[in-house]
Amino acid sequence: MPLALFPNVDFPIVTIQTTYPGADAKTVESKITDKIEEAVSGINGIDKLDSTSYEGLSYVIVRFDLKIDINEAANDVRDKIGGVILPDNALAPLVQKISTAGEAISVFVVSKTGDMSALMQLVDEKIKPKLQRIPNVGDVDIDGYQDREIRILVDPYLLNKYNVSAVELQNIIGNENFKSSSGKSINDKQELIIKFQGDAKDIESLANIAIKPGLRLKDVAKVFDGLSDVESYTSYNGQVGVMLNIMKISGTNVIGIIDKAKQLLPELKALAGDDYQVSLIKDQSDKIMHSVNQVKFDLVFGAILAIIIVFIFLRNLTATIVSALAIPTSIIGTFAIIDYMGYDLNKLTLIGLTLAIGIFIDDAIVVIENISKKMESGMEAFQATYEGVHEIAFSLLAISAMLLAVFIPVAFMGGLVGQFFNAFAMTVASGIVLSYFVAIMFIPTIGARVLKHKETKFHAKTEPMFKALDNGYVKILKPLIRFKYITVLVTFGFLILSSKIFTNVGMDFVPAEDNSEFQITAKAEVGTSITEMKNRMQPIMDAIKNDTMVDYYALSIGYTTANESHKALVYVKLKPIEQRGLGQEDIIVNYREQFKSIQSMALSVAKIPPINTGSSTAPVQIVITGDSLEKLSEISQQVSAMLGSFEGAVDIDSDYQDGKPEITISVIRHNTARLGITATQIAALLNANYSSDSKVSNFEQKGREYDITLRFDDESRANIDNIKKLQIRAANGEYVFLDGLIRFEKSSSIATINRFDRERKVLVSSNISNVPLNSIVNQVDANIAKILPEGYNYTFSGDVEKMQETALSFSTAVGLAVILIYLILAALYESLIQPIIIMVTMPLAFTGVITALGLSGNNFSLFVMIGIILLLGMVGKNAILVVDFANRAIKQGESVDDALIHAGEKRLRPILMTTFAMVGAMMPLAFGSGAGHEMNSPMALSVIGGLISSTILALLVVPAFYKILYPVDNWLRKWYEVGKL
Repeated sequence: MPLALFPNVDFPIVTIQTTYPGADAKTVESKITDKIEEAVSGINGIDKLDSTSYEGLSYVIVRFDLKIDINEAANDVRDKIGGVILPDNALAPLVQKISTAGEAISVFVVSKTGDMSALMQLVDEKIKPKLQRIPNVGDVDIDGYQDREIRILVDPYLLNKYNVSAVELQNIIGNENFKSSSGKSINDKQELIIKFQGDAKDIESLANIAIKPGLRLKDVAKVFDGLSDVESYTSYNGQVGVMLNIMKISGTNVIGIIDKAKQLLPELKALAGDDYQVSLIKDQSDKIMHSVNQVKFDLVFGAILAIIIVFIFLRNLTATIVSALAIPTSIIGTFAIIDYMGYDLNKLTLIGLTLAIGIFIDDAIVVIENISKKMESGMEAFQATYEGVHEIAFSLLAISAMLLAVFIPVAFMGGLVGQFFNAFAMTVASGIVLSYFVAIMFIPTIGARVLKHKETKFHAKTEPMFKALDNGYVKILKPLIRFKYITVLVTFGFLILSSKIFTNVGMDFVPAEDNSEFQITAKAEVGTSITEMKNRMQPIMDAIKNDTMVDYYALSIGYTTANESHKALVYVKLKPIEQRGLGQEDIIVNYREQFKSIQSMALSVAKIPPINTGSSTAPVQIVITGDSLEKLSEISQQVSAMLGSFEGAVDIDSDYQDGKPEITISVIRHNTARLGITATQIAALLNANYSSDSKVSNFEQKGREYDITLRFDDESRANIDNIKKLQIRAANGEYVFLDGLIRFEKSSSIATINRFDRERKVLVSSNISNVPLNSIVNQVDANIAKILPEGYNYTFSGDVEKMQETALSFSTAVGLAVILIYLILAALYESLIQPIIIMVTMPLAFTGVITALGLSGNNFSLFVMIGIILLLGMVGKNAILVVDFANRAIKQGESVDDALIHAGEKRLRPILMTTFAMVGAMMPLAFGSGAGHEMNSPMALSVIGGLISSTILALLVVPAFYKILYPVDNWLRKWYEVGKL
């Protein structure tokens, strides 16, 4: 079976990246982004449509519903944008299929010799193609990479000295460095292809291109084989290099990709040779394997504990072994079923099996215990087996049907939350069906042949204790039945009281997990250079380097799609938890406090979420939509200030980015008109000197083609006043300086424009510290309406959105499950009232759930709710055993009181045994300290709390309820029971 951490919760994502050189963000939005959004918005199955318009780049993210096939979605997108008419100088849109889960693993390559050109060539020509060929890899994103380019860096002083402009250089190079196919020469015998080759074969030939008589290119410029301008920067443990991030296709198995990458590593190292260091980092399989292996251990350990508990109650080794056979039989069968149904072996399926161990052994216990009682009464083995199974078969059917009824609504849940519930539900449901057949067919078959009524010394010594327990319970039960109304009122009083006392129980989407990793994001003012960002990040890198709890770290600057140089990301891998003195969350809080003194950047120190739920990793994401960018900026500042006033809201940030420094150059029209110079000429001259984004020609070598680019040298480009010293040819052929033809104006502009479902939006995000997620959400809902003007709306994204989806899905599933359970029990018992008696244990179980969460300091979450779904079915089991026995006793002529007392006395031990067996099976999950316990523990604790409270209440309150409602049930039966066959 494929192995994964969670079920497939990757939304099918298709991205459309379009380059539009020279355009500002607003132009990109109107001429590129809006047109692409309009084209794709009609595609069926779109969940969300997000976009960002940068300077010169449009990036549109189309997220589809989980049920949509990623390949079909990508084809639909390609078909739609194929008909979009874009500006002439915009490049063709690039459509990619990616995963929301981030990189599966990364490869970091460092040059030991410092030869960056050779490093880039190795990465581009050898390593990247190997990684791209790994099955199910959607993209290999490279940080810190520079393309090989033939650089021509002109000297403005020499250009002026020889009366030549950069535009003329571009034209001359393009004309002189040229090759083409020039047709064919055909005669009677052969056909000859005519090729014209006027291109330079080496750098020296290119440098020797004649510009004018006596002047060559090398006389006015430096010509060399180099690298493109730096757009991103990466380092690993302080060593500068290139990081290749392997992105998987949505819906594919991440472990398979990581395994292939690890198998490929020796080959990559051999390709690189001794001059390079190749390392695998950000390996996601570590945490997946640790977490899954921990649950496997909990599964086995829980099964052993359950068997020990059963032995303590049965005190018969043979009977215990026979009961225990139900566990491996049911588990192996369940694996076969879920594998056939296409489910992964993941944390949810394994947790489902762990929690279901109690059910597996419980069904077997009920059968074995009943057979044993028949044998004690003197029946021979086969007769005792037949009578025992016959007597208990209806109860088992009712129990199994009720448990299955809980999971039927879950099977129809959709979305991300539905994927979690489905994997869990189908695992447990498969186990329940198998467990029923094992209990009524396999266990009796074995039991009839090996079970013997032979009282051991251990049994004889302990029996008085169990007899005393039975007698004590009967003494307690008699007054509870007598004062039935008081019993019921006190019970519901406890339920209400528990919800009032434990007000600290909040709600999260998923609990924070210690995966031995976290990240630091830094954002400086727009326009900050990569060199300056490196300097500003140095104190942070020094602090991490000196931390003995850190295993390794990686810094990326300009890591975003548009290579925004003012943004940096630090990935920090911690040593395993057993090798460090602090937990992951404590380390994050410490760094957050330590970096408070850094005011030059907006910093966020946060865990890496186990489930990627949005464009930001922050748990609180508020999306505000409206028309005016200026108004959105104002609102985002107010919302950020509002969040800052809430306790527990930290690292508050907004994705609205304005203030990008720019120099606007305008033409002095009357001067240019007098000289016959056009605005287009001036723009071309500026572009030729200050931009190397566009190639001027190509250089071919060994079957590969490289760009030739031209611009000022770095020193000249750094001085903006050199623009005035540029010369341009006037209409009369004379060269004149730009000074006097143009005017400068320093200004700023918006760096990015973000959109959500075709509306402009701003995202305000926040991490949380020591508060439940729902407390921040409630405060936002209560206060944000005062800030938003008419025409501006807000919605939550990320964890909050999924938490709300979880709560809604859970409520719907519980409601439907209650209805189905009632209908099934009503049909089985042919009664409208008795299902209510059985189902009264369900709300009473919440007393234990809330108490367990409150005492342990945990919150409601997706995993707790999954556990509660299972709990709903499990808590009714005990009530069924009591009600079923009481019904049979009444039919045999006993009074209601006597029947209830006998039912309680006879079913006390099976009820306690099954409850403790279930609790024992979940103890490793609840109190374990291994990988992933932060998610497992709240779920198991809530189920244990609910089981204990519902068991106590089932033994004490269900008889009282039965006594109250039995007359009503008898009266109602007169209206629908015609007679008996």
